[in-house]
Amino acid sequence: MLAARLYVKAHGKRRFVIALKYEGEEDYRYLVASDMSWRHTDIARIYTLRWLVEVFIQDWKAHCGWNRLSKQQGADGSQRGVILSLLCEHMLLLHPEQFVLLKNKQAGMPAGCLIERLNAEALLATVKSVVESEDPDTELKALALALEHTLPKRESSRHMAGRDLGEQKATDSLKAHARKFKLLDAA
Repeated sequence: MLAARLYVKAHGKRRFVIALKYEGEEDYRYLVASDMSWRHTDIARIYTLRWLVEVFIQDWKAHCGWNRLSKQQGADGSQRGVILSLLCEHMLLLHPEQFVLLKNKQAGMPAGCLIERLNAEALLATVKSVVESEDPDTELKALALALEHTLPKRESSRHMAGRDLGEQKATDSLKAHARKFKLLDAA
């Protein structure tokens, strides 16, 4: 690890620049810090923690429903979401594959990866139960009916079907711009 307080031309200021080179990599990775009072070893440690937090938030958004379309928004919704996500992550530690990895002191799989694997396992188990049943046609129809009743049918608020859109005639200003780009006939 190399570190120096340098003038960074792109920022127009002095910054603390740290160059990291990990085992097995040829190129350096650079960290740039604006607070020059920190030690470079502390910045590198904090960056590692920051990376873990970013991975957690990315998994949280992708697999745990925490985004702008979340069911519970605001501070309370975020707190509940964090609690539920952490409970989910703790329960995923009990997954047989994850347990073996951690027991052997290897890196565990991210929550999103495990959730996708569990979804695939559940899908395969369902298909297997339908195929191996005495009457696969009846089982498939029952599964389709159960899915139809389970999955909600919501109307999209993004699509404007059936809504009054008002007058949709081109204005004089729009016609002038269209003529400029030769999108409309001069008529």
